[in-house]
Amino acid sequence: MSAGLSKVLADVPVRTGYLEAQAGVSSLSGAYARLEAGARLRSNLGLFAFGESNARERMAGIGARYTFGW
Repeated sequence: MSAGLSKVLADVPVRTGYLEAQAGVSSLSGAYARLEAGARLRSNLGLFAFGESNARERMAGIGARYTFGW
């Protein structure tokens, strides 16, 4: 089964960027909004940045995602 899944995933095109937006309500901080954008530099390495805001605070950050597997 694993070999079959690997073949299927190998045929899926890899996108190089993404944009994600969220809005919701938290019992602790009330309404919030979040925006995240990222880019995949290689098939296993991506960089992203985010911003989040609610009634009490504002946050921003950057990060990296490295994926690996067996």
